[in-house]
Amino acid sequence: MPLSRRRFLTNSAGLILGAASAPLWLPTVARAGTIPIFPEYYTYAGFYPKIEAQSYRLTCDGLIAAPRVFSLQSLYDLSKHAEVETFHCVTGWEVHNVSWRGIDLGSFIDGLRPTSTARYVVFHSADGVYVDSLTLEQARAPGVILATHIAGEPLLQKGGYPLRLLVPQMYGYKSVKWVNRVSLSAVRPEGTWERDGYAANAYIRKGFSWSDLL
Repeated sequence: MPLSRRRFLTNSAGLILGAASAPLWLPTVARAGTIPIFPEYYTYAGFYPKIEAQSYRLTCDGLIAAPRVFSLQSLYDLSKHAEVETFHCVTGWEVHNVSWRGIDLGSFIDGLRPTSTARYVVFHSADGVYVDSLTLEQARAPGVILATHIAGEPLLQKGGYPLRLLVPQMYGYKSVKWVNRVSLSAVRPEGTWERDGYAANAYIRKGFSWSDLL
């Protein structure tokens, strides 16, 4: 396995094994209430972006009828789609029956009126580093949403507040956190983890083991 893939491995104390540019694995802090506790919250950039609700904007551009900008309130107004899904991390852990609320991505994309040459939906994170993409067909699949809430509450900061992608058919690294730009493109850019050798089409494989990547 290339060294770039090994950079993902970390020890239980949260110390990075590998280059300084490797993603940061931080210990989970429990929170009271019904929000499920994920075993780990990853940040490739090494920090959780601090985003203020009043100043947040989602920019939509690229191969669409005209650029659009959405405030957080306008996204909350559109956030009516509920999903209960199991979240799968490529490292092997799962969180079952997570309740999400958000915006059906297929309907949202259609509302942007993609041009005939659009083939991919590209998601950019407010951390300034993370990027990933879906084909238009994948973006329109059942259950794929731009999530705004988890268990009836706004997303946690470390969980992607205020907006994250949720692709339940794929491993968690495809579900970009802190989304602040959605762009339609004719070509597929190389995603952050794909530069390290991970699959662009990261469908969950039953019986998958972390050792499969070693």
